[in-house]
Amino acid sequence: MTIKVVLGVAAGAVAVAGAAVAGLLVTMPPGVDSPGEVLAELQGHTDTTGYARADRAPSGDVPGWTRTAGTDVVVVRPGSAAGDDGGSRRVDLDLGGATPPADCTELPQLGMPFDGGGGWPDLGDGPALLCDGWVTVVLDDRLYAWTDDALLAGG
Repeated sequence: MTIKVVLGVAAGAVAVAGAAVAGLLVTMPPGVDSPGEVLAELQGHTDTTGYARADRAPSGDVPGWTRTAGTDVVVVRPGSAAGDDGGSRRVDLDLGGATPPADCTELPQLGMPFDGGGGWPDLGDGPALLCDGWVTVVLDDRLYAWTDDALLAGG
């Protein structure tokens, strides 16, 4: 009888823990998919927000030229536990056929001020551009961009 009680309590604890984890995953923002990304959010190292359209994001969180075309937007900023972020943020979004502005400058190499954790595709295949202070790479109609205060001041 004691074994049945212990097993019942253990099974109950596992069920409660599983439900808590499932509930936590449901409340995570879009773009927070892996266990590492969930942990970074919970520990305050990242602050991820999703938007259906780029025009719904705060103006400084997406490149200005994407506001009319961008959809399926994920913005990642350093969280409160990350220390001074220097205005760092990264964004990925669907461009819906839009292209970067013609006055963008080609960059010889990629440099990311804040990687935001999580998985991005290998960005080495796309040409890197500096557009209005945002380092941008477009792969398969998806924009991957990042900036910080220093880039925006110079861009």
